Amino acid sequence: MKKLLVGALILLFGSSSFAQGVELTPVFGYSFAGRVNNYGRYFDVRDNAIYGGILSVEVDHLSYVELSYQRSDTEGYTRYDNIDMAVEHYQVGALREFQEGMIVPFAKVSLGTSRYVQKSQGDERVWFFSGGIGIGAKVFLNDRIGLRFFSNLMMPLEFNGAGFWCGIGGGGGCSGGVDFNVPLVHWDSGVGLIIDIGK
Repeated sequence: MKKLLVGALILLFGSSSFAQGVELTPVFGYSFAGRVNNYGRYFDVRDNAIYGGILSVEVDHLSYVELSYQRSDTEGYTRYDNIDMAVEHYQVGALREFQEGMIVPFAKVSLGTSRYVQKSQGDERVWFFSGGIGIGAKVFLNDRIGLRFFSNLMMPLEFNGAGFWCGIGGGGGCSGGVDFNVPLVHWDSGVGLIIDIGK
């Protein structure tokens, strides 16, 4: 986690010397979380509000590198029990705008990690590698202030294994594979306040 964060900061601030713009965006919205089914048992994360922030650095015309943090204080429940918990997403992403102007549609992809924190009945923390995709639009009110409307799918990944093998005789050949599943999908939608902090 620390290596990912340090690498992201170097990428963001190292590219700021040739950046065309830097945006700081506090965000607020709502997360529609899912349910994990596991051999007849289930764990459901309750839908709840999200908050966080995004630092965007323009590295090329209409292209940004982003560092984002998002949190939801929510509840998880099973058939027999409820627990207070938090869900956090730490992501490094790329955003592409489709046009210039007062209304700017965009699409983004991101990779990072997600953390699930149990706040009651113990202190358990679970980390997952995660990725996200999203769309939205920026609506600028003037040169420095705007609104960012967004909708993202955040997907923690659970790796089951990986393999690499080679054959011999009759032509041989090598192959490999990775097996993973997405235990839970978060659909997050909301709005942020764009503050342009420098060109």
